[in-house]
Amino acid sequence: MFGFALPGLDDERETYRELGWTWAAAAEPNAPAEPSYSVEDIDIHGDTEGDDLWSYLAMEQRTGAPGYRDRAEAWARYFKDDFAQCVGAAGASFCYDRDSFGGDHLWGWGLISYGVLRDDDSAITAAEGIGNEVDFLWGPDTTYGCVPAAGCIHYGVRLMGRHLLFMTRLAEVSSDPRWPALRDRMIQVLLDSPEWDETRGTYFEGDWGTDEALGEGAYAGGARIQSPFMLGALSEGMDHAYRATGNAELRRRMIRMAEFVDEHGLDPTYQYSASLFGIVGGETWHSYADAEPVEFWDPVYTTSLVNVLMRGYRYTCDAAFKQRAALFFARGNGAIYGQPTMRSAEDGVVHHFVDTRFDSSSGNFFLDYNKGELQYTYLLFAR
Repeated sequence: MFGFALPGLDDERETYRELGWTWAAAAEPNAPAEPSYSVEDIDIHGDTEGDDLWSYLAMEQRTGAPGYRDRAEAWARYFKDDFAQCVGAAGASFCYDRDSFGGDHLWGWGLISYGVLRDDDSAITAAEGIGNEVDFLWGPDTTYGCVPAAGCIHYGVRLMGRHLLFMTRLAEVSSDPRWPALRDRMIQVLLDSPEWDETRGTYFEGDWGTDEALGEGAYAGGARIQSPFMLGALSEGMDHAYRATGNAELRRRMIRMAEFVDEHGLDPTYQYSASLFGIVGGETWHSYADAEPVEFWDPVYTTSLVNVLMRGYRYTCDAAFKQRAALFFARGNGAIYGQPTMRSAEDGVVHHFVDTRFDSSSGNFFLDYNKGELQYTYLLFAR
């Protein structure tokens, strides 16, 4: 139902035991029933950063906790009735994200998993409705020209990753021949992208984003940067597409990306990933470490790269990739938002199981840690 076999809660526990890590009972999931939880008028571009239905449905399956089921049901109603219909405020609905950002906050693979799990044909129909929106974005009458031209990869890779993931999953459950054809077209656009750096082995932002972050002329001067969580989103889409098509070049590039992350993904001083990372002046560079003095760090970007490394392990059997993935996970899991050096858990202690903490700044409406960690880390727990 999820494309890949999703590791369960016992798999997560066993992984921690194998690593020699310990945890308190409070670190484990505790999601009591929330029958009043509802999803209405969501700011798709400003607030969402993952497919919330997928996250809550996955956690329901992994834990059996009723709170995750209640949240999954609320998000399923929203995605069936409101999302592609652009219900909500003009500057917050999916139409705003579609027309202003090319749909880089497009969701829907949770609907597909929901439809399969619940045997709900209306969920698959709703997913096909979202597919129509993706087809439009990639078509001749698109409201966002860089989508069909080049997947907008020049400006970041999350759009491509999310569109490719969704279309790959939709092609698996629908008989409409448009979907595999569009999936394959996306793959070709990705593989043809000039933003792929064969020498370094990853996709980088183009001159616009690089110069915005580092100053005019940075890209021309050789600086190459990328967002960790966007790279994580792209890797997810590539892996599903590889599973569905067997395209060997996708597999090769995922290995190369893992090699790049292995070498450059942690700041050499602070041992975290920043919101932007890459190579500047020929050296590993992380945006937070570029401040004077360094007073801030957000741990979510470190865990965003766990599955990227695990794909290196899956496709080479090189245990060094898995060891690095465990390190990235541990660094992110025990970090404190805003703190470059202080930590919430000592080495070898699990601060919290994935997707068991909610974001207090949203009134606990969203999951914490970039709206969910499981989407970037589940391969670490695969048996």
